[in-house]
Amino acid sequence: MPQAEVLATGTELLSGDVVDTNSARIARALQPLSIPLVQITVVGDDLPRMVAAIRAALARSEILAISGGLGPTADDVTREAVAEALGRPLIFDPELLEVIRARFQAFGVSMPENNRRQAFRPEGSRVIPNPIGTAPGFLVETDGRVLFALPGVPRELERMLADTVVPYLQERFPPAEALAWRVVRTIGLGESWIDERLQDLLRGENPQVGLNAHPGMVDIRIRARGSTPEEAAARAEEAVRRVRERLGWAVFGEGNQAPEEAVIAALRARGATVATLERGTLGTLGGRLAAADPESEVFRIGEVRARLAAAPEHAAEAIRRQAGTTFGLAAEVLPEAEGFQITVALAAPEGSRSVRRGHRGPLPHAAEWAAHAAMGLLWRWLREGP
Repeated sequence: MPQAEVLATGTELLSGDVVDTNSARIARALQPLSIPLVQITVVGDDLPRMVAAIRAALARSEILAISGGLGPTADDVTREAVAEALGRPLIFDPELLEVIRARFQAFGVSMPENNRRQAFRPEGSRVIPNPIGTAPGFLVETDGRVLFALPGVPRELERMLADTVVPYLQERFPPAEALAWRVVRTIGLGESWIDERLQDLLRGENPQVGLNAHPGMVDIRIRARGSTPEEAAARAEEAVRRVRERLGWAVFGEGNQAPEEAVIAALRARGATVATLERGTLGTLGGRLAAADPESEVFRIGEVRARLAAAPEHAAEAIRRQAGTTFGLAAEVLPEAEGFQITVALAAPEGSRSVRRGHRGPLPHAAEWAAHAAMGLLWRWLREGP
């Protein structure tokens, strides 16, 4: 089975000004091909470092995808780095220049002269068309390995992956075995608690099971192998069944489903409604629920106040009565000496629940934890009752 690596380029990725999302896009594109992504490397706009990173990746893996550095400016050095790493000259492609020029004309502007740099590519490479941008990519085969260079603009990279890269890889590397991925999403339980209940699954080799913690949530990631897609899928589904069986109410969904989507769907199914009251949370709880219920079918009121008239446990009941809803949720994040004090509370006709804890992360992180904790209280009530 071939292995793949990603080389994400750009000094802005190292400074923290820009988050690398392209590597995740490439990883998702490789999953249906049963090609494991084994390493992601981030390197700045530095020619010698890029050359070294390209050579090291190709020494380890059969597939290398590079994102970024294909623009027209002096710091866009991916073309030069690939050419030097492979010992090939850069060649000028007049037909490619006309394609780039036509793209600018389609945008209604003249092509700047520095965009001529984008018509150079390593000798022996093939052009990867960019149907929605001005930066073409290229593909190089060398010593049984293949290198893709794609622009850093996410929507352009994603389109070029789908149009050219994935079809090429499907033909070039037919899978020796099939892989299946699943993600089971949980809320309201800590990572350590989940780890204890999934110990044998976490130690298994096929399927491989791992935990990925978020503020107030934990994902269980499953990867299964099989001689056929059906066999791999069956192993993955069996692992999902066992995870759901052991974690019970805490499982709210799979894949990319957000907790607010699951909560709103469950409320809708019961004909129930909810209102929220927040302090110090940046409006995160109400904002998330409102986005999942744009018609305000079940999420009726979301208030953010500078201070609560009562403790969150009482505030949840107050907003429930004020809005005339089935449930009330209150969330409060207060600064303290070494971080924040988080309190969330649920009020229902049959009773109430609350959770309180300290938090040492930044405020947005604390607000997200509070939102997930509040939704976790409601989700558990909807699944288990009072």
